[in-house]
Formats: sequence, structure tokens, C-alpha cells
Amino acid sequence: MSNHDDGGEDSKKSIGEKDLDVPLEASPRIIVPESPAKGTRSPSEDGTTSLNDDLASVSGINTRPVASSRMSLDSYSVRRSFDSSVMGRHSRSFGFDNESHSGSMEFSPLGNNSIYEIVMNTRRKDWLAYPTVIDIPPVALSKNVIEDSYKKAARQYVKEIRHESSVFESTNNLRSMTRMEQLRQLEKYDNPTQDFANEDEKEFVNRENLKELEDVPSFYFEKDFQLDNPRTFHRVLKDIDLQLNKLNEEDQVQRDEAQMELKERLNYYLDAVEGLLVAEISKSSHKFFHALADVDLIQQKAEGTVMELDRLAEATEFIDKEKIQKRIGDLEKIFKRKNVQKIEQALLQVKLVTSRTQECQQLYGNGGFEKCLDLIGSIDFLIKGDDSQDTVVQGWVSDWPYKLVNLKSVPALAGTRELLTNLKIEIGGKFSLQLCDLLLRDVREYCEPISAIETLSRFQNITREKPFLETNPLFTSSITELIHQLRRCEELASSFSLYQDKCVAEIKNIIKMFLPQEQQANDEPPRSQQSISSGSKLSRLIKEQTPVEFQDMLVSIFTRSSEALRRFCMHQKLLLDLALSEITYSTTTAEFNENHQAMITQLDIRFGINEAIRILQLRMGKIIAVRRETTATLRYDHFLKLYSICVLFIQECEAMSGEFLTKYLSDVLAAQIKNYISAQGSKNLRTIQSKIDAEKWTPSIVNRNVQKDVNDIVASMDLDPLDWVQLSDLVQPSSAPEEDQLATPNQAGHRKSVVVGDKTFVASDALLSCIYLVKVILILSTNLPAAYLSSFEKMCYDLLKHFNVCAINSVTQPDKTLSKTGKNLSIMGESLDCLAELLQIVQQFFQRMQSFSRDFTPADQPNYAQLLQQYRGSTDKIYQSNVPPPPV
Repeated sequence: MSNHDDGGEDSKKSIGEKDLDVPLEASPRIIVPESPAKGTRSPSEDGTTSLNDDLASVSGINTRPVASSRMSLDSYSVRRSFDSSVMGRHSRSFGFDNESHSGSMEFSPLGNNSIYEIVMNTRRKDWLAYPTVIDIPPVALSKNVIEDSYKKAARQYVKEIRHESSVFESTNNLRSMTRMEQLRQLEKYDNPTQDFANEDEKEFVNRENLKELEDVPSFYFEKDFQLDNPRTFHRVLKDIDLQLNKLNEEDQVQRDEAQMELKERLNYYLDAVEGLLVAEISKSSHKFFHALADVDLIQQKAEGTVMELDRLAEATEFIDKEKIQKRIGDLEKIFKRKNVQKIEQALLQVKLVTSRTQECQQLYGNGGFEKCLDLIGSIDFLIKGDDSQDTVVQGWVSDWPYKLVNLKSVPALAGTRELLTNLKIEIGGKFSLQLCDLLLRDVREYCEPISAIETLSRFQNITREKPFLETNPLFTSSITELIHQLRRCEELASSFSLYQDKCVAEIKNIIKMFLPQEQQANDEPPRSQQSISSGSKLSRLIKEQTPVEFQDMLVSIFTRSSEALRRFCMHQKLLLDLALSEITYSTTTAEFNENHQAMITQLDIRFGINEAIRILQLRMGKIIAVRRETTATLRYDHFLKLYSICVLFIQECEAMSGEFLTKYLSDVLAAQIKNYISAQGSKNLRTIQSKIDAEKWTPSIVNRNVQKDVNDIVASMDLDPLDWVQLSDLVQPSSAPEEDQLATPNQAGHRKSVVVGDKTFVASDALLSCIYLVKVILILSTNLPAAYLSSFEKMCYDLLKHFNVCAINSVTQPDKTLSKTGKNLSIMGESLDCLAELLQIVQQFFQRMQSFSRDFTPADQPNYAQLLQQYRGSTDKIYQSNVPPPPV
């Protein structure tokens, strides 16, 4: 870092001398003056603002006299330091008269308050220094050694490229690359051995010609020369003034002279170009004469060639007449003879076709379908003229000399081909019937030994066995052989379609087999015209059936049909597997892949099975709908059996088909349930009314079954009683309910009370009847769908409400006082208290059922509370009447 004295010595030098003394790599030295002196100028005096205001001196503080009005880089003054405006930061103040530099001279060339100085804090850090050789070791650079022989090599290289260089220089301008120049170059190329002794003379002539051409301005040779361009036009005129703006007669002379001068100048330019062209063309004139001589020579040779060709044509014509035509005649005779032989062989081929066709007819008449089919295939190959794929045809024509002819387009064989096609179709029909008979016989043999109990066990998932999937190897081999023959007849798809129709007919026959039949007298002849399945008679026979008979008929139809349909499904998989295997083996891979989807659609009998299921559901729905009125009066266990078998069969149909084919049977069953609920509701009310009207309100003997029913009702608040659930079981026989319980008189026994939970109530005949009806309603609610829970709850609620109303009305006089006739009102009070307990149990039962169905919402609590309040009001009224019991 330089001191202040050094800066004074430097200030004595002029600006020019200082610029010379500063090294090239040194940074510009900026002077910070101590104070504005006489011979110095501050930036404020200059009146201008420099872009280097933020620069500071890197070598020291120096003052410099102003040499000119222009402010130099060294005569710059420093702004107030950033730190000088901060009070109390340091004990030392920095002002304009501070002579020392606050920053680092080596690594802060931008001066005071620069970004680098502020960020790096160079005023308090002097740890930065130039790197030394210790930090960066010096690198010794190798010297470029130049060999002494480089001059010799350079001369040799210049000598080698001299010719190419001259060619480049001569062709690297537009004027030299004219057509004439190109002709001259071609001439030199065509005559490489020409004597160039007079080359200097030619060059002199060329220089004379080119001298005149050089007088032509260069812009005439430009590619974009356009005379209509004003600039180009003025350049052509050059210094000639045509006096176009002066129209006086005196100026006409000057205008004519200017035009003459322009014309002479342009003629001179044209003469120069024309002379050069003539000179260049004259150099190549001898080539045109040589070309004319060559044309005469070529013409002479062409005339000789034509004469030679005429002689060859005469010789060829002579040879054609004498030798070739005779040979051609011989060949035509040979071809004619061979064609006659081929026609004869074709006639023999036609005769063989007709004879073999008659043999086919005989085989078909004798029942030899397989041999007939083999022979038809051989005849087809014979008609097509193909003996490469059939050994039988090869044996027939083994001694024939020529290849067979394709006879498909012969009109005379159209009838024969049609006959063979019909024979193949009829044989295919025979095989189709054999296939259908074999499959239907397998279905009947499978369904015959299976009992209804086994099928019902499968319906209810009691057994996991699947006997319908078992097949006999002999049966499979027979099916495989028939499928092979049907594929040969091209009747595979039609045979499967026939079997689908047979499946539907078999299901219809199963329905007819179990329908009721009218018993005819022995002496009465059978009436064929009046079919048993006629609408009115069949409906009458179905309505006359007992509930057990009708239920047994439904079970028989559903179980036998289910087993048959399951066997049909097994046949579907077996037939599809065998048929695709046969087609894959007999066709190419490309054909099979192309028609794979269409083949599966045609060979799948699923449509027929679904159609049989749909027809079965429709017909059974109609049969069940016939007994609508009878079904509404069924006992509850019989109705549950009917419902269970229908639901299980509907589920079985869905499992086999995988879809809802028809909702008719489901709709019929739903309508039967609604009708049954409606009928049972009104029937229950009538029953209670009649029981209360006939009730003497005397104690009744309670059977063990009645107490068991009460216990089941109490248990139903938490779970479904096992006896109730088993009523829907079609396999295990359930205990027969007390059918005559409502009309049965007091049985033998001694117990005359009903225990409900921990309470005991004296039983009456009307109470026992109401308990039975409540049990029936709860059983139906447990086993039927949850969608009907609201109806059953209303039925039970109405029943209990009706009992209370009828009981009170039966002993109430017109003045609304209780009658004191011979009825034991205390027994009535006991019955009402018992039913009040049952009412709470019923409420809890339906609340529990709500957890099994989201669609069911039990009745509101106020309804049950109101009914319970009515029961308690009735009992209170009875107990407050103080009516004595009648004498025994």
C-alpha cells in the first residue's frame, strides 16, 4: 500500500505520463483529496455525476491539479462513509478530512461503502492476502521447439498447392466465371497435350480483349441488374444529362447530343462483349467441324446396320417356315391328344362320382351313417379334384395319368351335389337325435334315484355334495364320438340348438308329470280331446288339492326340475369343452382364433337352460296364483312351508342362471304374502270377538304346550326360539302345532294359570286363544321377510287392542257400569293383566327385529304406552267395581 508522499509525487506527473506508467494489469488508481484546494476541483464544482462515484482509491490518498474540464478517473472524490453516519458505533469518527483509507486496498477495489466491503467487513479483517507460491506451486511450461527444416517443408507445401491456388483465384470472381471462361477451361481440359508454345501470344490477345471488357463497369455483370431501378438507371447514365426537365428547342440539341453519347457508350460496351464472344467462339469452331464429320460417319454405319438386319430377317423367316412351323404343328397335335385324354379322364371322374353317390344312398338306407359320411367326404374331394388329403380317393385314381379336374362348376353334377348335401344334413339330424336322446337319458337316470329330501338338503346347504358334476367315462366317450360325427356333418351348432329345445321340453314334461290328474272310471273311454292341462279343469284340480298335497306337488316339481337343470349345466360345460377341443383339433389356429367368439356363442346351451328356468318360474307362478284364496286360509306352518320351498327354488334358479330371468314367481309370492297377512288380520279379530262373546270367564286348564308357547314368546325378546325357526326347515320334520287349540275344550290336567316371566295369571279360554294368535304372528314375523314386519306389528297391536275393547264391552251395561251377571270379572282382570305383560314383550320383540333390517321402523313408544294405559284402566275399572264372583 502506498503512503501519502507517494501520492504527492504521482500528482506531479501529467495525465499522459501517468497513463504510460500504469501497468496493463493494474487497477485504476482513484484519488481522494484531503480538502478542496486551489488547483483541485470537487465533484460539486464539475456539475456532473460519474458512474464511478462508488469507487474508492486502491493505492492511497492523493490530490491532483485539474488539467482539463473533463473529469478523469483519478480526480474522483469519495462520498461520506456509511459508518460516519452511525453515532456511537466506534470511538473514531470518519469525515471528509480523514486521510486514511478505511477499506482493504488489495481486495476492495470498489472503495468505501461498496457492497463487498460492507458484506465482508474488510475494515476489520486483514486476513485476506494474495496467494503465494506456497499456496499455488509454480507451473513450468514447456517451450515450443521449432525444427530447423520447417522452411523447407513450407516451400514444398506452397509448391504443391500453387496450381490449385491459381485455379481458385481465377474462378473466385463473377467476371471470370462467364460462359466464355468456362469454354476456355473446357478447351484446356479437352486438349491436355496441346502445344502451348504460343501461349504467351494467346495471353496477349486475351489481355487486349479483356482490356476492352474491363472498361465495362462491373455493375453490368451483377445478377440483380435491373434497369427499372432508379439507382441502376442513374449509374448507367453516369455523367450524362439527358435534359429531361428542359423542353425548350435550344435544349433539344443538348439532349440529342447526350443521347448520342449514351448510345455510343453502350454500343462500345456491346462491341467489347461481342468481340470477346467472337474471339472465344472462334477458338472452338474446329470442334463443330469435327462433330459434323462424326455425324457423317455415324450415318454410314447406321445404313450398313440396317442392311444387315434385313438379311437377318430374311434368314429368320426362312427358318420359321421350314422348321419352326412344322414343330408347332406337331406340338398342337400332341396337345390335342392330351386334351382328349383329359376329357376322357374327366368323364370317368364324373362316372365315378355318380356310382359312389348311389353307394352312399344304399348305405344311408341300411343305417350305415358313419360309412356313408366317410364316403360323402371322399366324393366331395373327388368332385373338387383334390386327391392329396384322402387316401380313399388316391386308391380310386391311382392309375390315372392326369391330375383330377375340379367339377364343382359342372351343371350336370348340381343335382348330385345337392343330394350329397341333403344326405349329410339328414345324417347330421340322425346324429343330433342320438346326442339328444343320450343326454336326456342321462338326465333321467341321474334324477330318478335322487329323493326330494336330498335335493332339499342341498337347497338348504345342509350337504355340500355335488353328484350332478359326476360323469361316466363311457358316457363321455359316446358324446365325444357323436360330436366328432356332427362336426364332420357341419351340424354341430344345429344339434346343440336342438338340445336346447329338448331341455325346455323336458322341464315342461316334469311339470306335467306331477300335476294333479283326474281319476277316470274303468268303463269310461279316455277323452283325448279334453286335455288334463286345459285351463279350467286343471285349475279346478289344483284348487281341490289339500295343503299337504299341493305342498308335496311343489316340492316334487321344484326338486326334480332343479336336479335336471343342474345336470343340464354339467352338460353345458361338457359339450362346450368337447366341441371346442374337436374344432381346435380339426381346424387351423388362425381360423379358430378368428371365429372363436362366434363358436362359443353357437356352442353354448346356456340360452336354452335360462329359457327353461324362465318358463318353469312362469308356469309355477301361475299354478301358485290359482290357489290364492286357498293359500290365504292356510295354517301358518303350511304357509311357511309354501313360502320356504318357493324362496329356496328362486335362489336355486338365480344360482344356476346368475341373473334374474323373470320376477313373476317372486311377485306372485309377494302377492300371496300380502293377501295372507290381510286375511289373517281380519280372521284374528273375528276369532277374538267370537271367543270373548262365548267366554264365561272361568278358569281354564293350561296345557304344557301353551306354557311352552308363552315361554317362547318371552324368550323372543332376546333371540329367535328354535322351534319357530325350524318351521321353515323342509328337511327335518317339526312338531305339529295344536291345530285345534282354538276350539279344543279344557283338557285333563290341574294347572289353571299362565306364568309370564315371574308373574302368574289365571287363564281363561279367550286368553289362551289370544296367546296362540300372538305366537302365530311372532312366528310369521320371524320367518317371513323383514319388509312385512310393519304389517305384522300392526296386526299384533290391533289384536291386543281389540281384545281389550271387546272384553270391556262384553261386561259393560248401557249406563257404562259393569254388569253383575254370572261372569267372573276377576278372571277377566287376570287375562287383561297377562296381555298387558305380553304387550311389553311384543314391543321389545319388534325393537329387536329392527336391528336386522334398516327398512323397518317399529311403532312409536306413545302408541304402546297408550294401549298399556288402556289395559291398566280396564283392570282398574274391574277391580274397583267389586263385583263378586258367581257361585260355583
